[in-house]
Amino acid sequence: MIAQVLALFIGSLLSIPAPQSLNGPEKLLTSIIPEGRVLSAQTEVREGSPLRNNDATEIELTADSYVVVDVGSGSVIAARNPSAVHPVASLTKLLTALTVMQSANLDDEVTIGPNAIRAGKSGSNMKLKTGETIRLQDLLAGLLINSANDAAVALAEHLSGTEPKFAEKMNNVARSYALSRTHVVNATGFDNSQHFSSSYDMGLLLLHAWRDPVLGVYLRASSLIVNSTDGKIKHTLKTTNLLLGERTDILAGKTGFTDAAGQSLAIVAENETGHPVIVVLLGSKDRFSEADRLLDWTFKTFSWPNTK
Repeated sequence: MIAQVLALFIGSLLSIPAPQSLNGPEKLLTSIIPEGRVLSAQTEVREGSPLRNNDATEIELTADSYVVVDVGSGSVIAARNPSAVHPVASLTKLLTALTVMQSANLDDEVTIGPNAIRAGKSGSNMKLKTGETIRLQDLLAGLLINSANDAAVALAEHLSGTEPKFAEKMNNVARSYALSRTHVVNATGFDNSQHFSSSYDMGLLLLHAWRDPVLGVYLRASSLIVNSTDGKIKHTLKTTNLLLGERTDILAGKTGFTDAAGQSLAIVAENETGHPVIVVLLGSKDRFSEADRLLDWTFKTFSWPNTK
């Protein structure tokens, strides 16, 4: 009887829901108490999981939270605070894009309104013009390659009428992916106390987006030119992911930055034998350098079975 009660108590601790706000006391619990699903991914011996080399050393990073997930087995092979909620800035756009893909026609023509232009004045944008008409698929390209805030709001308003209504859809999609530490209130990732996720949830989101035949292309594109439907306005898109051109093993990635979130980065990369891993950094002081070191450390520290 005591063992059953203890098991129930531990189980309830490991499945505590996400906090309502980053300002609440529950936020601290997400850093202290691991989620059951993450703990399982860290501790279970799964088929195909890489093995840690005996002589491996630890790595020191400034990131508030990070996670390395082996794609093949789903194992978490390295992490710090993977369940802790944190502002995620433009990593949000992974969820924005996946929500768009659930209901949109890629050939839809989207007319750009003033709210999109206003959003584009803060942070990254693709220089959309008021009244311009552009294909929905080209807005997705700007959203993921350029991390364009104007594209995010244009997509949200086209599909749901308002950005808050689209955010409700985003939360529904997050729940469908079992992202238990994710809640959003906008499509851009702008700072808000009720807008957050975890490095583990962001890793799962990146995995879904990377595997999408449309989104995956944009997540590994270094540049692209798209045009308004009448051909009169040209938009030159350039990736915000600096590692994409520096490392040949990068398969996909998304960046994020705001004052509250700090520097964030989510990437997929593969080792020399073709085994992919997902790396997510939240709240880093030097995301590209730290991701570069974390990838090198991961591929040196772990060995994969011969079969993929």
